[in-house]
Amino acid sequence: MQSKKNWTLLELLNTTTQYFTDKNIDNPRLNAEELLGKILNLNRVQLYVAFERPLTDKEVSNFRELVKRRIQREPLQHILGQTEFMGYPFIVNPHVLIPRPETEILVEEVLKLQDVSEFKNPTILDIGTGSGCIAISLALEWKGSRLMAVDLSKAALETAYQNCQINNISAQMEYNQNQDNDTLDRLTLLEHDILKPWPQSITKQFDIIVSNPPYVTNDEMKNLQPEVRDYEPQNALTDSVDGLTFYRHIFDMIAEKHELECRYLFLEMSGSQPDKIIELARKHKFEKIEVIPDLNKIDRVLKIEV
Repeated sequence: MQSKKNWTLLELLNTTTQYFTDKNIDNPRLNAEELLGKILNLNRVQLYVAFERPLTDKEVSNFRELVKRRIQREPLQHILGQTEFMGYPFIVNPHVLIPRPETEILVEEVLKLQDVSEFKNPTILDIGTGSGCIAISLALEWKGSRLMAVDLSKAALETAYQNCQINNISAQMEYNQNQDNDTLDRLTLLEHDILKPWPQSITKQFDIIVSNPPYVTNDEMKNLQPEVRDYEPQNALTDSVDGLTFYRHIFDMIAEKHELECRYLFLEMSGSQPDKIIELARKHKFEKIEVIPDLNKIDRVLKIEV
């Protein structure tokens, strides 16, 4: 993006859009609008209302720094510092996976159980919570629910706690080992590696368990966009082998070892190998299985009535 004095807002948008296009940045216009909006503290509608506004040298300089970061393929959401999920704001950073639209389907499917009378005040476990987008959205949309959100990353849990705060959800970062499901806070954040045995001192009984586990295979990692491969946490993306490790373990915990108990299990599935995940579920003797496709007709959510 060449330097120029007395840029107007619209000129800078048009020039940056072309620059992003030349650099093969997806959605170049949207990226230009969002970055300029961040610098000027304007939303996209306000940008076009003020399209003839001249920009100061400082504003242009600050904008150029953000453009430079985006050209280096740093994710737009990281530069902005937040994104939206289910219509709610969420802080995102290199410690957590950026929420995807596909995961909203998982949340929407869980929320359909609100019509089941026995689930008026359900207890829900979110495995691998990351930013907390799934658990917090469920807490916001399902008023009587109480949730536990588990992650092995303390930095991720701290981000989830911040997201609880900005969305006005009461949460606790420490788990009182004497608590049971009747005394859970609205949302409890627990540091735990789900591949290790479930702590005996912590309740294992939930109405619903949800998870968007790491499902990218080791081979697929090499072909991911640089925004994903180089900037998002690898342990939230991949198991570094076949992408099925967490599905096997969660199924084992529920069906074989009885470390966890639930009425319903909801899992987001890999778009590349949903058939293998469904086959694993059947091998674990789960019979009441429903598969929900995403908007691209790819099998995306696995719903199991346990």
